[in-house]
Amino acid sequence: MTFGFTLSTIFEVLLFAAVVWGIFNEKKLIAFEKRICASFKRRKFKVVESQNCFYKAS
Repeated sequence: MTFGFTLSTIFEVLLFAAVVWGIFNEKKLIAFEKRICASFKRRKFKVVESQNCFYKAS
């Protein structure tokens, strides 16, 4: 096995495990996604909420 093939195989196994975990822990996964998304938006630009839509503050 080459190093690239080994890394690819490990990545695929980890991805499969993450998908299976997400199926059984959907609520935790959704909460995690929302937390990551909110953190990214806070860092990227100032967010102003208006009628459940987000606009870039200028």
